[in-house]
Amino acid sequence: MKNIIITTSLLTMSSICVAQPVIDGTVDAAYGAPNAVQNTQTSFGNSDLGMPDFANGSEIDAGYAVIDSGYLYIMFSGNLESTFNKIDIFIDARSGGQNTLRADNPDVDFDGLNRMGDDGTGNGLTFDTGFDADMWIGMTCGGDTFATYANYAELHTTGGGFGTFIGEGTSGGDGAIYGKTGIILAIDNSNVGGVGFGEGLGCGEGVTTGIEVAIPLYLLDWDGEAGDITSAKVCAFINNGGHDHMSNQVIGGLSGSSSLGDPRNVNFDLIAGDQFFTIGGTADPCPDPTGACCFDTDCSDLAETDCSALGGEYHGDGSFCNTEPSPCAPEPCQGDTDGDGDVDVEDLLTVIGNWGCSP
Repeated sequence: MKNIIITTSLLTMSSICVAQPVIDGTVDAAYGAPNAVQNTQTSFGNSDLGMPDFANGSEIDAGYAVIDSGYLYIMFSGNLESTFNKIDIFIDARSGGQNTLRADNPDVDFDGLNRMGDDGTGNGLTFDTGFDADMWIGMTCGGDTFATYANYAELHTTGGGFGTFIGEGTSGGDGAIYGKTGIILAIDNSNVGGVGFGEGLGCGEGVTTGIEVAIPLYLLDWDGEAGDITSAKVCAFINNGGHDHMSNQVIGGLSGSSSLGDPRNVNFDLIAGDQFFTIGGTADPCPDPTGACCFDTDCSDLAETDCSALGGEYHGDGSFCNTEPSPCAPEPCQGDTDGDGDVDVEDLLTVIGNWGCSP
């Protein structure tokens, strides 16, 4: 009996020691290990400013979620570029919802939510099988004087529902947005680690700052039929200011990709892996980083070990083929005055014809 009492006391003390997350844009111990880690470099720029407010790139490096004391807490380590790029967050935590996003949801964020939905032609952002979004939250930031803005909407199976502007804030815990609905959001943009710029494989491990959200569970029970919410799935990605050009920063991960473009034409179910994470889920290990690998003038994005094994020339982690000029393009010929790739009589005649010319 004495051993039982001691064990119970230790468990009680342990539960007391793990406090709820503080909404300040920093990963707290209460989240535990990440549920998903980014495996793709960012096509929307790699922030290197190290400031808690302004950032010059956007990335989602990892995703965390936990339910505690009536709240769903979500943390995305990374950055949100201060040019009014958006992070779009979708939550599946109850029965019903939308697997393909409708366009008759609440008009929020200048109708940005519905911009991603079906325009009447049968398109619309489509999630993985088994993910039926019940709620959307969007956050953005920017301005000469840095400010953050957020909106949210219910996603009913048949459309409609309630949505509203949550509020305005700045950076860090002191600048957190406290909405009248009970939603709290905060951002800390000071990360300079995580994935680099590109379209190849990357690793988001080790980043501890980013975007944090706390959502009262009662907001998911708009009809009194949600029941006891004990888990949730989360899909999030970086979008441009008009919600009409999705980057390659989706959590969890695209395993290397260019930007996905118009969200209406994106179907996550056609992309390998899950483009969402679940409370209690375990993140996949990071892949080996990739870079541009040259075989004469041919280029492939490969890991350094694979490039070397195939006899290619590796141009470094984070480099990639889809740049102008290509890293594998031959050096231009000096004396090629007409730009046709050859130095010939035409180039000589051009020089003779302009002999003695000076600006």
